[in-house]
Amino acid sequence: MREWKIGLALAVVLAGPLQAADWVSVGHDADVEHFVDADSLARTGEVVRLMKRAVYREAHPIGDTPGLPLMKETTGVVECDCVRVQHRAISLQLLGVDGTVLYSSGDMKRVWESIDPGTPGRATLDFACARTTP
Repeated sequence: MREWKIGLALAVVLAGPLQAADWVSVGHDADVEHFVDADSLARTGEVVRLMKRAVYREAHPIGDTPGLPLMKETTGVVECDCVRVQHRAISLQLLGVDGTVLYSSGDMKRVWESIDPGTPGRATLDFACARTTP
């Protein structure tokens, strides 16, 4: 029994930051549930930076090319502008069924995009802005 507990503790440590985060569901669309890491919220003025995760109900191919690995989720850093109601992705990773990183964008220079009401992007912004102060 002791070996099992030690093995579980080691697995949690080695699994990395996704398991250590405080992932809160903020919404879903057709086949994706969206999460925000509540511990990652960092606000500067009207902009909140956060970690976001999207988990697909069913794994699916990355593209149309046969033989590519299946993607199960994405993670990344997003910034939300609480006043202008817009957001942008700062970085993105695509993860396979077994959690391996299939693609990592590194830092991206993205433009701000408006957010439509009733979308997971808006739920993310509302959550992040309500949980932080300028």
